[in-house]
Amino acid sequence: MDDGIRFRRSRTQASDTEVSMEKDVSPKKRGAVARLLDFAGPRKALTYLGCALSAASMLAGFGPYVCIWLVARDLIAAAPDWSAATGIAAYGWWALAFGALSIALYFAGLMCTHLAAFRCASNMRKRAVERLMHASLGYFDSHASGALRRVVDGCAAETEGLLAHKLPDTAGSIAMVVGMLALFFAFDWRLGLACLAPVVLSVCCMARMMSGRGMEFMSRYMESLVKMNKAGTEYVRGIPVVKVFQQTVYSFKAFHDAIREFTVLAQDYAIKWCQVPQSLSLTFINGVALFLVPTAILLAPGEGDFGSFLANFAFYAIFSAVIPTAMTRVMFMSEAAQSAADAITRVEDVLAAPVISAPEHPKAPDGNSVVFDDVSFAYEGTDAPALSHVSFEVPAGATVALVGPSGGGKTTAASLVPRFWDADGGRVLVGGVDVREMDPARPHGPGGVRVSGEPAVQADDS
Repeated sequence: MDDGIRFRRSRTQASDTEVSMEKDVSPKKRGAVARLLDFAGPRKALTYLGCALSAASMLAGFGPYVCIWLVARDLIAAAPDWSAATGIAAYGWWALAFGALSIALYFAGLMCTHLAAFRCASNMRKRAVERLMHASLGYFDSHASGALRRVVDGCAAETEGLLAHKLPDTAGSIAMVVGMLALFFAFDWRLGLACLAPVVLSVCCMARMMSGRGMEFMSRYMESLVKMNKAGTEYVRGIPVVKVFQQTVYSFKAFHDAIREFTVLAQDYAIKWCQVPQSLSLTFINGVALFLVPTAILLAPGEGDFGSFLANFAFYAIFSAVIPTAMTRVMFMSEAAQSAADAITRVEDVLAAPVISAPEHPKAPDGNSVVFDDVSFAYEGTDAPALSHVSFEVPAGATVALVGPSGGGKTTAASLVPRFWDADGGRVLVGGVDVREMDPARPHGPGGVRVSGEPAVQADDS
């Protein structure tokens, strides 16, 4: 070429060098909640305190039921002389005190978990945005802004709900289950087993929904949400075109397909997978009386102290109202835990985005010449290289045309100069200095890179 540009492609095998990228290596073998709490920093302790207060609140909530049983016992023992039951008023005040204590403990526990959850969500967003601010520009070519927004903002919001509400509710539910087991066998173990049977059956139904296939659905569900958010962002950006040409959503096939995929996935899971076990689970936990009453009828004829047996039956009949609340909390916690595990994994993937490495002692370029020295590059997830052992030199001020078919690597070569990506092998030099040895915070080399994809027809002079 007239400008003295030298272009050559070497076919010799060059040694492969990997560009070191700074990544956050997260211990993914740990549980999702443990990894989430790492973002809370010093406020992690507030989460544990909040869960402990929630558990204490649930145990204190058993007090009114015990007081009701004491009232029923005294009334049955004193019948028909009701005036002999002198401790009823005291039991009523004790029930009120237990109820107030339960509310106060739960309120304090939620305050603690909310403080930790807000800090966790805030730090998660800050770290993700900070990582993206230092990520290579090429990363945004392969990751749509809609998908990144869904991860940074949506996933943080999901984990906030888990830590602020679901986690303390789970601690309370565990305390409730332990307390129920203790109370089930504290008064009459036979009636306790009758109340425990529907709980076991309900847990089996929920385990069916949350089995391996259920976990697979949750992963696909979150993936479809990200895909729909990504396609929706692209659709909104194309609204001016829709208005001008009076097109519909069906003109944006990707957005329409994402909506249909999400709809079919949600309907299939709800109807084909969850309908039967969910219906059975709700029937069991809300039908404790179907187990308790027949058991009491069978046991009553053989009871010597019928008054005490009747008081125990009254206690279990009243206390059985707690079972649906406990099981519902456990059910929602299982769903939240699956969502949180998927959310923290996606956030960690963003935190592992490749960043532009900064040298400890950056060098300044001497001029604006560009040299490709045996450069090779392949996009992530592809086997075929986009550039293979490419070498050429462009003096400062020269105009260069890289001519080739679509997908031949012209845009890729231009993107390596401003470090949209870093070469897998070889060197890209600006002013005689490797671009990886320059300060990425300062502009260097050419003032800009313009890539035109306009086709051109050349006449064949031969």
